[in-house]
Amino acid sequence: MIRVLLLAAVLAVSARAAFADNFRCPDGSIVSTGDSISEVMIKCDPPTNKIKRTDSEDNASGRVRYIEVEEWTYNQGPNTLVHYLTFRNGILTEVKTGTFGR
Repeated sequence: MIRVLLLAAVLAVSARAAFADNFRCPDGSIVSTGDSISEVMIKCDPPTNKIKRTDSEDNASGRVRYIEVEEWTYNQGPNTLVHYLTFRNGILTEVKTGTFGR
């Protein structure tokens, strides 16, 4: 019984790690987490807004590591949902969907 539960837990974690968030660009192209910022720039229309910042995090050795973060917003108006794409060090790491745009 314990082996079955352990196997189920490993499969669940593996399946989640393999899952990629997708975003359908306004022009119809699809981008996914793991795509580079240059790939997304080629596939998608320019975003409505871009924000750049530098974040820091402590790594396992206790040293501070700096991460370049860029957040893109796609707001196509009141009849569509707003989408937020987050890039960390030039790689798409997160896609969020917000409420309807303005």
